[in-house]
Amino acid sequence: MDHPDFPYPETNYQEDNRGQFHFSSRAGWMNDVNAPLYYRGVYHLYYQHNPHGLAWDTMHWGHATSPDLVHWQQKPIALDPAVHPGDLWSGGGVVDLGNVTGLKAGDDDPILVYSGTNGVTLFYSLDGGNTFSSFDNGRKVVKPAAETSRDPKVFWDPGSQRWGMVVWSDQGGNGVDFFTSVNLLDWTFASRYEADWLFECPDLVRMPLADAFSWVLSAGSGKYVVGDFDGTTFRTSWPAPQKINQIDTYAGSDYYAALTFANLPTDRVVSMAWQGGNKGSRWTGNATFPVEQRLQSTPSGPRLLSTPVPEIASLRIATQSWDNLTLDSAAAQRLLAAITADTYEIEAVIDIQQATRLGFRLRTGPGGRSARGVTYDASANELDGATLIPHDGRIAVRLLVDRGQLEVFGNDGEVYQSHNVNFDSLPGGHGVELFTNGRLHLESLRLHHLSSIWTG
Repeated sequence: MDHPDFPYPETNYQEDNRGQFHFSSRAGWMNDVNAPLYYRGVYHLYYQHNPHGLAWDTMHWGHATSPDLVHWQQKPIALDPAVHPGDLWSGGGVVDLGNVTGLKAGDDDPILVYSGTNGVTLFYSLDGGNTFSSFDNGRKVVKPAAETSRDPKVFWDPGSQRWGMVVWSDQGGNGVDFFTSVNLLDWTFASRYEADWLFECPDLVRMPLADAFSWVLSAGSGKYVVGDFDGTTFRTSWPAPQKINQIDTYAGSDYYAALTFANLPTDRVVSMAWQGGNKGSRWTGNATFPVEQRLQSTPSGPRLLSTPVPEIASLRIATQSWDNLTLDSAAAQRLLAAITADTYEIEAVIDIQQATRLGFRLRTGPGGRSARGVTYDASANELDGATLIPHDGRIAVRLLVDRGQLEVFGNDGEVYQSHNVNFDSLPGGHGVELFTNGRLHLESLRLHHLSSIWTG
């Protein structure tokens, strides 16, 4: 298949503000994560993309691959409006391991991605997800009844042994339409679920909880509810949604349009989202660092927890450690005074029973300035404004600090926040500082220096 010229200029990914372990496109505009999937040892990340400018325009599907969810390599564009018909907006994808489509021709299993506005268009790949053909000349395989619809996500339901599709539409207000199929080509309307909060980029994921399984339905904002899906209908008893990422989320914010990977080799659930606040001389937008998600029972009901994928350990090139220290304000300030760090990960377990406020100042520089702080308010039980209840008087804080990104985790995923921060804005700012009002007991602190995924 002929494609337009591959548009990307050469780069060493060292431009100011370019994340060193967060994926960004070599050049051009990036927004929603599309069709993340795993196939034969390779993770595929597709995304909404304008390769010819730094603003949203003329959507393509960009493409990158990784052997480990961490090190990404830019690939040629997967869907191009000069080649593929329709509005190439957000969508999901699956691997047809059983060849239920009958499209297989060669060694590779068909990989199918779904896109389009006001009706769903199907594209398929027979070469492992690198190039795609239009199915049936771009015919809409699903047509929601609503005037406006977009963002199809396809999933497998082991209970009904059928494929399902969830599509956002505005019929009577915000909500999603569910469709079912046995062959991924012919779809039947099954039901509709309406909710004011359920806007754009839906995902439906089956996850273990206790000795059973529940389903998590989420929107582009990261708001979610937990319920049951019987193969046609989703039901929940929740009166209001929770949030996967506890920041102010909207299109273009520092967290939006997350999707979970399809066809993972185990039951793990891995998600990535779009961060819209990062930009530089050649690119706009980046992806969050991938997180592993799980459901956990709490006194308030099940909650979705997120932690960095363990593959992050492959980036650790040096680690500094401190254990079992009781520190007042002055001692805390001195503890990390000799540290210089560019891109790094902090893991800390802290007894906060004698402290009122504590945290880390990041990328500190001359005159005591810092580019960003992360604060735990013990009187309010809040980590950067998100509720975090101590466990036996202790909190666990984990930070991922990149050149244009900061991700904050508390208590093994009870808090998850993603931020775009221009850490390159403070000349000479490579220091780190622990601070406290009142005494704290530092049970453990690890600072892992992280290598670049680009120059490694």
